[in-house]
Amino acid sequence: MTAVAEPEPIAPRLRFSTAALVPLAIDLVCIVVFIAMGKEQHGVHRGVGWFFNVWWPLATGLIAGALIARLYAAPDRWPLRLVATVAIAVVVGGPLRTLTGRGMYSVVTLVAFAMLTLLTFAWRLLRVAYPQVRANP
Repeated sequence: MTAVAEPEPIAPRLRFSTAALVPLAIDLVCIVVFIAMGKEQHGVHRGVGWFFNVWWPLATGLIAGALIARLYAAPDRWPLRLVATVAIAVVVGGPLRTLTGRGMYSVVTLVAFAMLTLLTFAWRLLRVAYPQVRANP
């Protein structure tokens, strides 16, 4: 008689949780902070329409990147997933910028990658460090 092998158990597929909405919102606020910093640095004062035209390509790219990298669905290797998400956000945001009449890629691409990586890492590190600092006065 031949033994029948048991099928390998299939790992449950990770699903999007509503708990991920808070980190997503904070990441989108990081884009707002990045744009506000650039606006002040370059003396641009063109109103809400200009702000939205700069924000939506990056926000769309961030959401696409987060879905591809599974940033909010899989807690393992979050630093790698975060860098991948920001890289995808900037790469996807470039072509979307052309829809608003601006150039596809420029030095802004590198600045956006660096600043968004810094901002999105910073709030996550603060979230981890704050309880530890509070626990050890």
